Amino acid sequence: MASERKRVLEKSEENMPQRQRIRSASSLPTHPALPSIVPFELSRIMMPDDTNVSGNVHGGTILKLIEQAGFIVSTRHCNRVEDGEKKGEQLITALVRLERMDFHKPMFVGEVAQLQAAVTYTSSQSIEVTVDVWADNIVTGERRLTNTAHLWYVAVPANIFDQGFKGAEQDLSANIRPVPQLKGLTKEQMEEGAKRYELQKSIRLNQSNGQGSCQYQDFVQGPRDTEPHTILSSQTTLANLVQPSDCTASGHLTGGSLMKMMDNAAGICAARHCMGRVVTACIDEIDFHAPITNGQMVFVTARLVYTSNKSMEVEVTTESEGLTNKRRVTNTAYFTFVSLGEDLGARPVPPLVLKTEEEKTRFQEGKKRYDARKKLRIEKLQKLTDQNQA
Repeated sequence: MASERKRVLEKSEENMPQRQRIRSASSLPTHPALPSIVPFELSRIMMPDDTNVSGNVHGGTILKLIEQAGFIVSTRHCNRVEDGEKKGEQLITALVRLERMDFHKPMFVGEVAQLQAAVTYTSSQSIEVTVDVWADNIVTGERRLTNTAHLWYVAVPANIFDQGFKGAEQDLSANIRPVPQLKGLTKEQMEEGAKRYELQKSIRLNQSNGQGSCQYQDFVQGPRDTEPHTILSSQTTLANLVQPSDCTASGHLTGGSLMKMMDNAAGICAARHCMGRVVTACIDEIDFHAPITNGQMVFVTARLVYTSNKSMEVEVTTESEGLTNKRRVTNTAYFTFVSLGEDLGARPVPPLVLKTEEEKTRFQEGKKRYDARKKLRIEKLQKLTDQNQA
């Protein structure tokens, strides 16, 4: 088992972009990406039911843990009371955005997932949380950074559901409360945080239709295409009934549970296309436009939009349905997957067969996103190289 894990890690290193190889050989194993703020720590040992068919920990499991840590640290921040201050309204936080995130290295059964989460910026009504995820092998003592995530939360009353809040029937923005301002940041950290805030705010406003949901293109419904490697041959829809175990104490679906559902659907879609094992490589930003509550149905639909030589981009759209039998779109996101061969190394992806002009247009849009990610990797590589040489 130990030799198999070593082989998988070596393969992940070989298939890793040069930027990540430099980073993993230097800064990743030695220090987290968090600033000098006391973080909240969360640990959980990985069990067999946390894995995917490839034997390493499921990307959705990591996403769920990340959101749990982010929820705890952001809610604690909103309810902190300084000496001499009067305790105010009790608040909880709701996830509104996950920034783009890469999966640097795999995690395995028996290893401990260690998460460090800290509030790294606050605006008047939003909180940025940075979460580092480490894989800790308790037998060998090896410790490696697998993910760094940036999440944005807003604060709402802790008793919001007790006051007759109907979840999807009411706009969450009407209940957002001011948040305590983060202290101890340098002027440079404040300026950088403000830039990140304004950027994500502008993106969310452009994607929203102003009614608490988001714009998206209708998925083609109907039977699966029998011709291989077409979009309809791999398109996947999963239906989920929201259970109490999926929700916070206030009764709304956690962002982590929803992201795990999305990763499941995207993974099935990618596996259908390449007819083999796949792993999540990265996730573009996810915006959460409306809450989903206990007892509602969640429909997650995934379709392939772009393929490169060794990666696949999957568009995922989430719809919620309440007692009125009316559906509304709550999320859209793009997941990137890599196909794995028998040696667990990346293998070529079958080209996507495009049949309509709309599919061709979406493919070209996907290529632009692929090129943008590639450019971003190169820029980060150059920045890391400069830091290592300094």
